[in-house]
Amino acid sequence: MKKLSVLLIVVIALFGVTALSTETMVCTYSQMANDFFLTFDKGAREAVEALGNMYIAASDDRSPEKFLFQIESFAAAGVKMIFGYSPTIESVIQASNFVNREKVYYANILEIADWWTPLDAGPYYGQFIGPDAYVDGYLGGLEMGRLLNGEGETCILWGFPGSKAGNDRARGYKSALMENFPNITVIGEEYADFIRDKGYSVTKDWIAKFGDRIDGIFGTATSMNVGAAIACEEAGLDHVFQVTTDANKSNLVDIQDGSLDVVAGIYGFWMAGRQAVTVYDMKNGWKPTIPETMMSTMQTFITPENVDWYIETFGQEGPYDYDWKMMSRTLHPNDWDPQGLLVPIYPERFTNWIYLDKPRGYEVPKEYKDAMESGLYQEIYELYLDKFTAAWVVPPFESSPYNYVFVANNLEEGLRADIVKRMENDVLVHEVIDVPYRFDIPGFGEGCNN
Repeated sequence: MKKLSVLLIVVIALFGVTALSTETMVCTYSQMANDFFLTFDKGAREAVEALGNMYIAASDDRSPEKFLFQIESFAAAGVKMIFGYSPTIESVIQASNFVNREKVYYANILEIADWWTPLDAGPYYGQFIGPDAYVDGYLGGLEMGRLLNGEGETCILWGFPGSKAGNDRARGYKSALMENFPNITVIGEEYADFIRDKGYSVTKDWIAKFGDRIDGIFGTATSMNVGAAIACEEAGLDHVFQVTTDANKSNLVDIQDGSLDVVAGIYGFWMAGRQAVTVYDMKNGWKPTIPETMMSTMQTFITPENVDWYIETFGQEGPYDYDWKMMSRTLHPNDWDPQGLLVPIYPERFTNWIYLDKPRGYEVPKEYKDAMESGLYQEIYELYLDKFTAAWVVPPFESSPYNYVFVANNLEEGLRADIVKRMENDVLVHEVIDVPYRFDIPGFGEGCNN
């Protein structure tokens, strides 16, 4: 705590109390050493500066204590707009309660506590957004099935036991195999801590055990599969298909050279910049509707067919092509442009929570049910679908069949995914596929279809 206690003093020394005005915007995230957060920071900074405000990055090294202390310190120094990523789902509850006490506008990304909505905290916690991990894994399973022509033996690189996103991706992958590919099995599973070296060592152990039986490896994060691909190459195996998620800028070369076959990209830079705009709008009078307080965000699959487009569009050193100010509901109340696809999340069917019991005595705020029954959810869903016209963020038609983005949709009783394809002449075509919920998915270490 002694190290943390100097934070506010350092902030004041660097910026001055008056500099930390209500127009200062703070972005929270884990660490700059992580390639994902380098681009996350870039998007956030560009958006804040486009809005004419001062940007401060607050990394927390995955420490909930540091994360919360920084929020308290910046609030005490006069900051009224904070957004970004939290190191744990539990810290979301503490942060959202705090910002409502101190009347600080807050919006977060990727992590949300179990059975805890923005309405549970109060109006200053305006919005949660993030890609759906279960749907990510399910569609990844469909890709593995396509690569293997419906038959083969695979392994799964899990992250670590407490990772909700990693675990849900693995569950989604198994569900896809159970639903669609009964002749694809899971013969090996291990936690590899989202680290390349651990992915390498785990795969070496699998090779020693299974030899050339391994046809594909599904990973819940890209770095592990990079290590797995190296281990397979060193062992002289015929190509082992690598399907994974969380595309990082540094790993795009591994897609270019064919080491990785399919990698889900979650547009973290866009999410960060978008949430900067969200808290800016909240401070300037915009209030999200009930469906807009929780929203799923789009993903895409990056493959050898479209990786060059992705690098050219999102992997350059210069600024992103986003018009951040056009995203604003207050600066552009009639012609705002999200430049990405979002779908409202209905809490009662949220894939993060549906497999979990509610805490004793907890009920989802009734405003969500009221919004569903009144048709407001459908109205907001159609609004955002109509607003999504930014064809340039979707892989091009020439990269077919990987010329689409996808986003989870739980507005019906059954889970679905909205697919938007970019066709010739930048025409966007929308379709919907079913993504079945399953409650009989084997757990970690229990295989699949065996």
